[in-house]
Amino acid sequence: RIAREGFLGGEFVLDERRTRKWMDRARGPVRSVEAFAQGILDVANAVMEKAVRVISVERGHDPGDYTLVAFGGAGGLHACELASALDMPRVLVPRFPGGLSALGILRADVAKDLSETVRVRLSSTRETRLVLEAAFSRVERHGMRQMQLEGFSARQVRTERWLDLRYVGQAYELTVPEARDFAAAFHNAHERRYGYADPSRPIEVVNIRVRLVGRTPKPTLRRERGAGSNRKASATGLRRALFQGRALETPVYNRANLHAGERFAGPAIVSEYSATTVVPPGWGARVDLYGNLILEAMR
Repeated sequence: RIAREGFLGGEFVLDERRTRKWMDRARGPVRSVEAFAQGILDVANAVMEKAVRVISVERGHDPGDYTLVAFGGAGGLHACELASALDMPRVLVPRFPGGLSALGILRADVAKDLSETVRVRLSSTRETRLVLEAAFSRVERHGMRQMQLEGFSARQVRTERWLDLRYVGQAYELTVPEARDFAAAFHNAHERRYGYADPSRPIEVVNIRVRLVGRTPKPTLRRERGAGSNRKASATGLRRALFQGRALETPVYNRANLHAGERFAGPAIVSEYSATTVVPPGWGARVDLYGNLILEAMR
């Protein structure tokens, strides 16, 4: 599914003949190179699906309520099939997906995370709050001195407070924001994570956590016009690609030539310098105002 002539912007040509030779040697009893390659994709997708379920379903979140963000050079190769397996309706492939982490660094604020163990049992709300306030103030003063050494004034720093809580007798904690009724927040978090909560059971604070965030200047993201035009995108060529064992003539699109408002349907391959995105049959794609690809399952 990778356009061999367009790999790394055409600077590197993939050797399909040599690849087939070594895949043929490695496939063993599998009936064909194509079936072997499909098996590799299926295993890779299954491993990624399991990882996404760990951070979503197993934490009480329905993947169907979210959009899957696919980045990195190969993220877009798997994204739609992974979203289908997770019943996710939408995939977002950002501009320059291979460089998204670098963009994240440029847009990131400076953050410092500090913590202190307190071991306070919630026996008296007022007494507990006095102990916690003293501990938070102590940690925040220390953190602010560190932020000032990096050139941030107090006005540039945002402070967040968190608590590690557990039921008395447990060996693991859950982290919740420090708020007026953090005990209720803990019970709700415990219900989401483990499927039950016991409001009658005593709670203890194990650690306090403080995050200090120093705001930095951000590079702007260019916004295009024409998002409502609904133009059909123009393909730069056709190539044969396999989808679940079926060989289909598949349009190839150059990501650099796509503009806001343009649309196309799968099967399709979107090639760019830092990545390849595959739009399988049954999926459609459009370009948003910021040049992101929005891929959606067609109903």
